[in-house]
Amino acid sequence: MNKKYFYIIASLHLLLVISDMIIYDYQQISDALRYVLVANEFISLNFTNLDPTIHCITAPGYPLFLAILKPFTQHNKYIIALFQSALYIFALYFLLNSLYKKGYLNYSACIISFAIVLFSPEIFQTNESTLSETLCGSFILVICGCLVTGFDKRINQILFIFSTCFLILSKFEYFLFLPVILIPLINKKSYKLLSVTLLSVGVILSINGFKNLMIYKKFNPFSYGSGGVIYGGNNLNGDGSWHKPSTNYFDVEKLAQYQLIAKLTPECTCVKHDSLFKYMAANAWKTDGVKQLKIIPLKFLKLWAIPATFDFYSTQTEFKKGLQLGSLFTSNSLPWYAKYKHGFYFAIYWGYCVLILFGFYFKIKINKIHFHDYFILLLFMIVSIMYSVPFYGLGRFHVPIFGLLAIYAVFSVKYLDNRFLKNKLFNKLDSLN
Repeated sequence: MNKKYFYIIASLHLLLVISDMIIYDYQQISDALRYVLVANEFISLNFTNLDPTIHCITAPGYPLFLAILKPFTQHNKYIIALFQSALYIFALYFLLNSLYKKGYLNYSACIISFAIVLFSPEIFQTNESTLSETLCGSFILVICGCLVTGFDKRINQILFIFSTCFLILSKFEYFLFLPVILIPLINKKSYKLLSVTLLSVGVILSINGFKNLMIYKKFNPFSYGSGGVIYGGNNLNGDGSWHKPSTNYFDVEKLAQYQLIAKLTPECTCVKHDSLFKYMAANAWKTDGVKQLKIIPLKFLKLWAIPATFDFYSTQTEFKKGLQLGSLFTSNSLPWYAKYKHGFYFAIYWGYCVLILFGFYFKIKINKIHFHDYFILLLFMIVSIMYSVPFYGLGRFHVPIFGLLAIYAVFSVKYLDNRFLKNKLFNKLDSLN
């Protein structure tokens, strides 16, 4: 493929990332700051004195990524964003190039898909954040690209194993992706690659388990953050969101227990808080299972109907049902331009969703359904179930697979080009190859 126009689009994406960071004055706070602190501990190589508080709810994949980049970035937010964006650009191009070589997409479709994904606020606004979402998105794109190529090269096999391991290490809930990721290997009878992948995943989870054993005196291959995430989506508040611990996030009895545990050593606090959250989540289902079932559609909508950067639920101290979109347009605490900005981003995001839905329909209707379409559908289902049932829903959690889904929007664009422009756009782009 002629790479000239890919370079132009990639450069514009990087410009969007940096410009957006400057305009909105992005700062490394909250989760971002925690990732940086964990990365610094990894860099120190002092594994006998790791901070139990910051490691408690932190998957090590993204901090490892930051630690590897530290000699080049010095944790500068702009340089991290550029590296993160460059990795995403490479992963997206790798997938599109694989689809092109296998004849699934022509040159014009690849160019337009590349632009659609990289010009989406869901992607460039999260690429600027020191968070794990777009890193996970990069690994998912690479994994999908490897599946498309059929592992015809050794480098693709290495990329597949590395991406699978790093994906799980960056978000432990993505361990649930593993069966879907491995199905194509079984189907192709790639048993050697299957065995090496499983062994590699087992090794990295074991290493993390021993890290937890050193810190908390308990072997745990994952982290101790799952309890808080599960309780966030399964509690008696009825809004399906995680909130910062406060007096009205728990009942009086459990609040006292939570505060009592907080007085213990950091190691004990981490483990016991995790157990308390899981107990309260289970108790919420025992107390009113019907109410918890009713929250599932709300969590699904919070996952898919809200743009990635619009997290206004976590800081709430009053818990209300519904999406509460009105608060983004009527709140007196917001600046005068906020309602226009929110409306603008909602229009773009929902526009993308419409293009994706119709694009998938047109793709199946014209080109039939292929194995990678089933793979993407299964990923969509797993993400939707994860953040609608056991965990809480949040717009940012859809980002890792949003770029993958956004590629389908090209089929909507192709339909519109055929309907109104008689294929002039696609023909012109194909002539540039």
